[in-house]
Amino acid sequence: MIQRIQTLYLFLIVALSGFTLFSPVAGLFNKTEALEYVVNYRGIFLVQPTGNLFQENVWALTAISAIIPLISLLTIFLYKKRLLQIRLTIFNIVLMAGYYGLLFIYLWLAGEHYHAEWFLEIVTAFPLINIILGFLAIRAIGKDEALVKSLNRLR
Repeated sequence: MIQRIQTLYLFLIVALSGFTLFSPVAGLFNKTEALEYVVNYRGIFLVQPTGNLFQENVWALTAISAIIPLISLLTIFLYKKRLLQIRLTIFNIVLMAGYYGLLFIYLWLAGEHYHAEWFLEIVTAFPLINIILGFLAIRAIGKDEALVKSLNRLR
């Protein structure tokens, strides 16, 4: 389990997704009123000198951000069920792509509502890195499955 390369890929997905969950992923800036908003797992907040003021919820984005590392962590421990590992990793990749779609919908709607331009933080690139790591994990799991099948043919 631990010595396989796909475990490393899946663990990196867990780490990057966990970091993404607790970091601000984007922001909005209203040039006319000089207001700045931040988007994180708790919602959209207006940044003020006295403290951030809550504006909107982003529960769907938070749910997806929390499910991605949990599925990857579960997938690591299903090392004897390689086909299930592949299916869960594919599902996780779909969730990561859905994360981007949902994030851009939230940013577009919030930008329209607050008359602000949105910008992305560097943390927003982590789900894309996770998608690449997911494909690498699927490839490594497939190689393991092929090796086991070839060994079963020899017996």
